[in-house]
Amino acid sequence: MSGRAVSDTAERRREQRGGSAGAWWAPARVAFAGLALLATAVVPSASATTQPVPAPAGTFAYVTNGLAGSLSVIDTADNTVTSTIDVGDDPNGVAVSPDGNRVFVANRLSDTVSLVVPAAGGSVSVPVGDNPVGVAVSPDGTRAYVTNTISNNMTVITADTIPPSVIATVHVGTRPQDVAIAPNGTRAYVANLLDGTVAVVDTTTDTLLDSVPVGQLPQGVAVSPDGARVYVTNFGDGTVSVIDTATATVRFTIPIGNDTSPADVAVSRDGTRAYVADFGSDEVTVIDTTANPPAVIATVPVGEEPLGVAVTPDGAHVYVTNSMDNTVSVIDTATRTVTGTVGGFAIPLGVAIGTRAVGETPTGLTLTAEPNGKGHGNEKEKGDGQGNGNGHGPGKESPGTRGDRGPTLKARLTVGGMPLADRSVLFTSDSDVLCADTTDSRGRATCAVRGRQDDDACFTATFTGDDTHAAATATTCTDRRAAAQRGFPRERP
Repeated sequence: MSGRAVSDTAERRREQRGGSAGAWWAPARVAFAGLALLATAVVPSASATTQPVPAPAGTFAYVTNGLAGSLSVIDTADNTVTSTIDVGDDPNGVAVSPDGNRVFVANRLSDTVSLVVPAAGGSVSVPVGDNPVGVAVSPDGTRAYVTNTISNNMTVITADTIPPSVIATVHVGTRPQDVAIAPNGTRAYVANLLDGTVAVVDTTTDTLLDSVPVGQLPQGVAVSPDGARVYVTNFGDGTVSVIDTATATVRFTIPIGNDTSPADVAVSRDGTRAYVADFGSDEVTVIDTTANPPAVIATVPVGEEPLGVAVTPDGAHVYVTNSMDNTVSVIDTATRTVTGTVGGFAIPLGVAIGTRAVGETPTGLTLTAEPNGKGHGNEKEKGDGQGNGNGHGPGKESPGTRGDRGPTLKARLTVGGMPLADRSVLFTSDSDVLCADTTDSRGRATCAVRGRQDDDACFTATFTGDDTHAAATATTCTDRRAAAQRGFPRERP
């Protein structure tokens, strides 16, 4: 579940309760979007060190901070915030790839989506439509779907490339909010706030198939694990609509209660429970989805003005963002009580949960850098100085362009001293994701850094690990002035 974006309706409700809508939307800083290009040319050294990876295996809750322009990472093992990563301005919805290695954040005021790599502690952004608020990832991890609330459309981007690229744009309705993907990946369901409908999109053709009328001001949407039902929160009338996906009609309407404003919904992995974050009553409503009709069986008091809700994979806990008091509540689903409260957020909006499984087999990673892109890995340029689309090779500059290029970074991944092929290696500078490459038969991956570089710059290569192999990182730093005195370093063959 991607978490709930704040709608115009939520702003009005806040004003009714005495809050300030203007303060709610105030950006904390300028958007952090696109690939970072540093300032001046660099001559790098060839030294590199292997370091621990900052994001270990485990289950993590990812929370967007609307006011701070960042993403907080909560380790669900002890409910501590392990890191905070810069994204764009006013981040709203958030979604995690199936392998847990990539997180996608919709930045409303930046008009971008950030791809965050927790293991590398960095992000890269891609422009989408106007005011993106909702995001979801396909079950196979190859596509991300982003709703643009002012553009009235949904942008489809690649989720398995760095940087992501836009594949398609689909008109879905008026003021689209949350989006959810069917378990088989063939349908996307979008809640249209002002239409009072849920759009049904064929993801195989990226076309609108149908629009299903639901309640007033629909916002949150979730699909059951078997794909048979779609649950929709109707912010305006205090109900949850249950859509039968076979007939594309509302089969049940579940009343949540008087004076409620259901904002988001999440369904447990076994499909027996739905959890609804109620912005108006400061509660989470628990629905028994096996009943006929589905029925409310409990309400759990949480913090002020809850907006986002997500369930852990084992179904044991629910995480809820409380936007007004800057906390996240942790609900024990067995006792239906809050057993933990995590604080220190800055207008927490969306929440999503993912698991990273990293094996124990140790890996080794080294990183070197050659000046001016004089590497020898996969150099397939087309004369535009931009690489062949995957960050490889130095290429030739187009006529009339500035000939400033950064170094070519070259990493080598091994296990037991032997090359480890067909694994993705990420290259970053500070907190900016530069590019990614897949290791070849010799365990090598390369990245041609674009743009002028600082006199003293550091670059990092990261292998995020997999089910068998442990994660690893390597870092190399540059010193242009010292290198100029001793001459350019050369990599040994």
